[in-house]
Formats: sequence, C-alpha cells, structure tokens
Amino acid sequence: MQELINKIMSEVGLSAEQAQKTVETVMTFVKTKLPAALSGNIDAMFSGVHGEVKQDSYKEKAEDFAEATKEKLEDFAEQAKEKLSDAAEKAEDFAEQAKDKIKGMFGGSEKKD
Repeated sequence: MQELINKIMSEVGLSAEQAQKTVETVMTFVKTKLPAALSGNIDAMFSGVHGEVKQDSYKEKAEDFAEATKEKLEDFAEQAKEKLSDAAEKAEDFAEQAKDKIKGMFGGSEKKD
C-alpha cells in the first residue's frame, strides 16, 4: 500500500496523509462492491501479499464447508434410519392388529392340538 501512496504523492502532488486517505477510501469503496469472501483480496492486493495466502484461506474454507456438510449428512442419515426403523415397527404392529381382526371375523382362534 505504501508504494501506491508514494506514487499518488509524486504524481498527483498530495500530502502523505491525503494520499493514504485516498487509498483507504478507494479500498473501502471497492470492498463494498465485492462479495465478503473476496474483500480480503483487496487488503492483500494493497498490502503486496500474493494471492497464495488467499488461495490457502479459500482451500481451508472449502475444507471446513465440506466437513460441516459431511457431518450434517451423517446426522440426516442417522435420523432417517431412526425414522425408518420407527415406521417399520409401526407397520409391523399394524399388520399384527389387522391379522388379529381378520382372525376374529372368521371365527377367532387357531385350532390347537
């Protein structure tokens, strides 16, 4: 950022304070026009940091997102398994009740020897 401030001072004739304020104003303006995830790139660009730093942070964010998604999917699968188990038990109970009612309609019990 200092390099840009120096360039503005020499080419436009502003004081150091005016040039710094100008750069900060431009940075703030540009950041408001970008998604939040990209605004850090503006800081890196003006500070002279190369894109490798931001690439690493994007990689970390992607890994974090993937891990969180995996955990949520695992939770969802476990809940689905529990719900299906409950439904299977209810279906079994329903089938048993239906069988008993049908037996009752046709004379009741099985013959025992």
